Amino acid sequence: MKIDLEDCDDEASVSMTWSVDADGNVSNQKSGFHMSTEGDVTYGERQYKLSPDDIDFNDGSQLGSGAGGIVSRGVLKKTGEVVAVKTIRIDSDEKREQLLSEIKGLVQAEGCANLVQWYAGFASKMSASVHVVLEFMDLGSLADMKARLDGKGVPASKLSCAAQQVMEGINFLHQKRLLHRDVKPANILHNRKGEVKLTDFGLSRSMNNASLTAGTFVGTTTYMSPERCLGEEYGFASDIWSVGMVLYELATGKYPFGDCKSFLALFDHLCEKPEPRLKADQFPPELCDLVAGCLTRDVAKRASSSALLGHDYVSKDVCTREDFAAWLATWA
Repeated sequence: MKIDLEDCDDEASVSMTWSVDADGNVSNQKSGFHMSTEGDVTYGERQYKLSPDDIDFNDGSQLGSGAGGIVSRGVLKKTGEVVAVKTIRIDSDEKREQLLSEIKGLVQAEGCANLVQWYAGFASKMSASVHVVLEFMDLGSLADMKARLDGKGVPASKLSCAAQQVMEGINFLHQKRLLHRDVKPANILHNRKGEVKLTDFGLSRSMNNASLTAGTFVGTTTYMSPERCLGEEYGFASDIWSVGMVLYELATGKYPFGDCKSFLALFDHLCEKPEPRLKADQFPPELCDLVAGCLTRDVAKRASSSALLGHDYVSKDVCTREDFAAWLATWA
């Protein structure tokens, strides 16, 4: 089964740096990005090759969908390995730029065990879309895990394994000078091996030495940091706040601002009320301290990814992936 979306709108605009030829090949002159319908991908000096004919789509089951695209199941014919195929519409300049950000993020993620890896991608001849072939995580997202727990939190002894892996992934991105900008349970995947990996780099942004802050209002609002909610410039610390929100939610089984029904209510929680804190009589002090280090409104006092990697909760007596996998098996 081919994964094609509707034919592109003839009125779709193409910027000066983008071109989509009659065969559906997509190029960006500024970055050196090129993706062909035959499965050749070039980004800078890197080249990738995976033909559409290399993938069996007979199953075709949909794994998920969202603003970033549709994700379906496929199988690499040569190896029998299951993969996730993300279909992304590129019928506007904004979506093309988001695709470029995602490809850049995937290239930068190569070699990190806690960031979802990719194989290659190819453009569609029949539609304004491209297909990106990704590592398959068979238990879905941490949002799926939370749903399976049905209101129960992840035991602190097990959560340490997931927290450590999330920190490794975030620190890797930050060391590469990349902001994720959309850290949330739905963008953190896990599998039956106990592996936890960040994904969805479509909103990631490079932070070079000349520009250590960003100013655009993008990402999932409910996990956004106070400085972003205020429309202020933000940096790597904004990802850390989002990580803290995720860990709080997984520990308690509840979103920190559960009564939020409007942006004004969210603003009140983020910018006026005391920051969320885990109850000291219900959670170990190491976990409470880690979450507090993330959910600190004062950016200057908020912990960095490198500092958090050395935190006792994720560096001492951490649950092994084997034990975490065994616990996951009771809920999968």
